[in-house]
Amino acid sequence: MHRPVLPDERLRTEARRLYGADPEGYEAGRPDYPERVYELLTTRCGLGPSATVMEIGPGTGRVTRRLTALGAQVLAIEPDRAMAAHLRASTDPSRVQVLAVSFEDAPIGEDRFDLAVAAMSFHWVDHDVGLPQLGRVIRPGGWVALWWTL
Repeated sequence: MHRPVLPDERLRTEARRLYGADPEGYEAGRPDYPERVYELLTTRCGLGPSATVMEIGPGTGRVTRRLTALGAQVLAIEPDRAMAAHLRASTDPSRVQVLAVSFEDAPIGEDRFDLAVAAMSFHWVDHDVGLPQLGRVIRPGGWVALWWTL
């Protein structure tokens, strides 16, 4: 099986430092995602009121705000400290908990989430660590949704 070429640790560290330098500019340059994404998350993956969702690499919170608008409680794992601060300031703290840490280093209990999402961010995760971590933190019967814009 051919493995994708992923960013190495040096590039992951540098990207995590740079993305938070201008959160407003970053937000302005990011695309919205098709409504179909949220329809599938709702109809197939159980997104809705009372759903517990882990978001990996939420950036400025474009997806985070949609998740909470659909009723979810969100744990947002954002490795860039400046971006995490921006996210805390722009989301409802009663609906969103922000951890300023990489997904690989996040202290997360087992079987905690109904759904995990990563919008254009999972390629920044070390898959040797991140994939087993996903399997550990999702409840039995839960979902993982990873997507990219092409």
